[in-house]
Amino acid sequence: MEKTAVTARYLVDGNRIKYYMENGDDSNDYKETKYYLTRLCNTQGMSVIYVMTVSNDYKLTTSVFNCLSDDSTYTPWEIGYEVPTSDVEYEKAYKKMYEEGLESATVVRIENLNTGKPHVTALVPIKDDSGKVVAILHVQRFVKRLNTIRRKYLVQLSVTAGILMILAGLMASVFLRKQVVKPIRKLTGEAERFARDNTRQETGFDKGICKVREINSLAASIDKMEYDTVKYVADITAMTKESERIGTELDVASKIQTGLLPVEFPAFPEREEFDIFATMDPAKVVGGDFYDFFLVDDTHLAFLIADVSDKGVGAAFFMAIAKTIIKTHALTGASPSEILEAADRIIATKNPAGLFVTVWMGVIDIVTGHVTACNAGHDYPALLQNKEEGYQIQKIKHGPPVAFLPDMEFPAIEFDMKPGDRIFLYTDGLNEAKREDGERFGTARMLEVLNSHQGDSEEDTLMAMHEAVRAFSGDEPQFDDMTMLGLTFRGRK
Repeated sequence: MEKTAVTARYLVDGNRIKYYMENGDDSNDYKETKYYLTRLCNTQGMSVIYVMTVSNDYKLTTSVFNCLSDDSTYTPWEIGYEVPTSDVEYEKAYKKMYEEGLESATVVRIENLNTGKPHVTALVPIKDDSGKVVAILHVQRFVKRLNTIRRKYLVQLSVTAGILMILAGLMASVFLRKQVVKPIRKLTGEAERFARDNTRQETGFDKGICKVREINSLAASIDKMEYDTVKYVADITAMTKESERIGTELDVASKIQTGLLPVEFPAFPEREEFDIFATMDPAKVVGGDFYDFFLVDDTHLAFLIADVSDKGVGAAFFMAIAKTIIKTHALTGASPSEILEAADRIIATKNPAGLFVTVWMGVIDIVTGHVTACNAGHDYPALLQNKEEGYQIQKIKHGPPVAFLPDMEFPAIEFDMKPGDRIFLYTDGLNEAKREDGERFGTARMLEVLNSHQGDSEEDTLMAMHEAVRAFSGDEPQFDDMTMLGLTFRGRK
């Protein structure tokens, strides 16, 4: 949900929020933005995507956009519609975003919803060009509770048998010995045998062993218990074998995925014009992140990093397809903008799962240091062009993710690197890594680590970043793929 919220934020122009609130919904760009937000809501399976401005005390919100899915049960709010903040968790999240720079939050609401349904909401701030928070974007999805299947087995054999044996001793009659004691001994013997051998044999208990109804019922229960237990053991054995098979296949898939990435370093030992290093740590056995770098010709190096909008096996398949298409077009000598436009066009024609991928791709002339690049909805890179100023986040115009919306433009980026300049690319699994109290690693900590290793090799810098994230997260499990790529331009001597 957070990825969808971050993606939706790219569609909303923070500089236009005030204009919308003053002039209503008549402008073409307002209608176009609402159309794309509604489309995203439907394609990503959300119930509603909405944008609200927040009062100074965080207790009142005013609607800017309210985009419902086709199957939503909500009544849409018009622009300007005022709604009291519905929960203290929302107030806390609003305050942190406006006052502390919080980049994302998640609110879970299960109870005290009146007529509403249980839901989870992801929140991200919308900012204008000055960096000021002007509104909050919400992405909401309903919670579906699944009932678990419980198996119940009769476990009162010993108690029932003991009670019946006491009754038999008290009544001390031949009838009871024949109709109670002997059948119970037979049941007890069968129970002991089953406990010892764990195999089922035909007992005839299901047809009755005496005239006492309760004992016959107990006998039938034992017979069924044996059948169910043997079947359960067989099912567990089969499931274990299947789990082992799946584990083996996932291990093979992981090796295949690793084989698609350049993992031998130094990657170009004969090249002195640059130093490059990259790592990928999937949250699961296989992941949706990827990176790549390769020489297009003798003087141009292509390098990129990408993040698929999912994790696991499905994302890994999508990653392999996207990576192959991008590299194939890159080797034709096309610009990054042209490459990503072609990849978007090809993938979008057959994408039934509705996945998309954010990409930052650049091609550097390793003689002059001139870089042509394109950012398809990816996190801004960090650039080191002045050692005194240190690494800075490069906030340059970008386009949408690849395969997100059809027929969108992917604007080109150009800049120059001098010998000694460095660039650091990463996926949001790095800056959004969190610790037990929910705090994120963030770009500020990321820049601090980078600036403290300006003189190190790219490999040492990335290893230091790994250690910093690991120390920050502690025992908190990794929830997203984390990929990094570092490049130092040296030029030709």
